[in-house]
Amino acid sequence: MSQDTRGVNTLKSNRNERAVIHLKHLGYPMPNIRKSLHKLTGLTQPEIARRIGMSRQTVTHAIEGLRCNPKVRSAIAEIWDIPVDVLFDDQTKDIPDEAA
Repeated sequence: MSQDTRGVNTLKSNRNERAVIHLKHLGYPMPNIRKSLHKLTGLTQPEIARRIGMSRQTVTHAIEGLRCNPKVRSAIAEIWDIPVDVLFDDQTKDIPDEAA
């Protein structure tokens, strides 16, 4: 397995991105796909929240496709090592940075 410059296992990250793309093509809703990533990666919502310095509720809102700050979506996508435009390409609404 190779690693990128951040030390991220590129084989695993490719697996995560491929899984998201495959499930989208099968017609699964994006919120359901994002929720399934917990099982694929072994990261819980509280663990993701701790890593990005946000509340679990903020992470849950982003994953469910509710209003959230673009920086939150970007941080979550980085944790799962999936491009934000792939992970959050649905109709997620933005709120201003100050309100996150």
